[in-house]
Amino acid sequence: MTLDDELYDDVTTLLANHCAVDPARVGPTTQLFDELGLDSLDLIGMAQALQSKYSVALDNEGIAEIRTVGDVVAFVRRRMSDRVAGAGAGESTVLER
Repeated sequence: MTLDDELYDDVTTLLANHCAVDPARVGPTTQLFDELGLDSLDLIGMAQALQSKYSVALDNEGIAEIRTVGDVVAFVRRRMSDRVAGAGAGESTVLER
């Protein structure tokens, strides 16, 4: 399983568990707000769960970029890559708990 597959599965599970979304309705291009009816509080809850698992922060700029499930996966992947790059520059980091 690739990192993107794992992230996608985690996002789908979060949507199912925390936002009462049927996983069968979710695909990479599924619109979080328009198709699934999520609101900003749902997105914040999802962001907190992803932060807990992957140690990435979803800031206001990041939230503004996210429209689809695929956007969430891409955002988390970018943040994880940034952390790894920072660790290579001498910063310590934790990717997973």
